Amino acid sequence: MTTPAPTDSWLKSRNLPRLLFAVALSAPAAGAIIALVFGFTVMRDAIFSAPHPTIELQSVSADLGRILTNIAIVVSGGFMLGGILGWPVMLALGLPVHAALIHKTSAKAWHYAIAGLAAGLAAGFLRHSTQSSASANELTLFLALGGVGGVIAILMFWIIRRPDKDAAEYKT
Repeated sequence: MTTPAPTDSWLKSRNLPRLLFAVALSAPAAGAIIALVFGFTVMRDAIFSAPHPTIELQSVSADLGRILTNIAIVVSGGFMLGGILGWPVMLALGLPVHAALIHKTSAKAWHYAIAGLAAGLAAGFLRHSTQSSASANELTLFLALGGVGGVIAILMFWIIRRPDKDAAEYKT
């Protein structure tokens, strides 16, 4: 790990490859984690069932190969959805928050978790406000998914980037 020089900015430092890797991976990984949690809890039948070979609209218990295939589909779908929904939020809110946190705080994980929760809630509320006929239940769902996704994504970012290791060097 390289320590940035005192004159390095957060974006022009020698840590830029790690920053880019963290930005590229954290939102899709958060989507994959959320998809796995939903897959094993709410949508359990989608993973552990298979269509009946002869009776239409019936399901049977899936064999191990089918279960692993279903898990791979859930993870890849979550990874893609996390990227599609998460990267714009990461670029619009996450990077400015990272710049502020690395300059103004000791860049601990809990600082990032609180910021990720706030950014995720803001993104969930923004998503809800774009729908003309959205209900209170949908608002709750968007806020919950946004908040949880924001926390998971920013903690993944923090684990990869580890800004606490060099935050003191960036303070101005």
